[in-house]
Amino acid sequence: MPLPPDFMQARVDAVKNRLDVQVCSLYQADEIHDTLEIVATSGLNRNALGATLSFQQGLTGKVARSRSPVVARDIKAHAEYHYVPGSDEERFQSYLGIPLEQAGRLYGVLVVQTEAKKTFFLKDIRELHSAGKDLLDALKLASRLAG
Repeated sequence: MPLPPDFMQARVDAVKNRLDVQVCSLYQADEIHDTLEIVATSGLNRNALGATLSFQQGLTGKVARSRSPVVARDIKAHAEYHYVPGSDEERFQSYLGIPLEQAGRLYGVLVVQTEAKKTFFLKDIRELHSAGKDLLDALKLASRLAG
């Protein structure tokens, strides 16, 4: 039984406001199939919900593969840029994504984006990790409920 959509949405909205960014999106990981699904977003077109990426696609896939934060000041200039159809993300310039993992298991990827070019620093990565703890707990709960 998955969590209600508004459960994750409220948490994504809170992270977006806390970090003062234009987008915050949560991708749930499926390590068996090496895929990520957008399960909540604040700032992207809601039609993007349910879209999936492989771990081989885009900056978010790179976060999943590397299990490390990925930063891009200019998203479109990054070699691993991948546009998610229907997301309306083309207006966003900068990207920060972090893995949400515990005990060697990847539960998801948390992403923030900005309209203006921004350099994300270590303090920003730490702040996103801190804000993402609640989302990691929510993904772990969703995973337990699913089976």
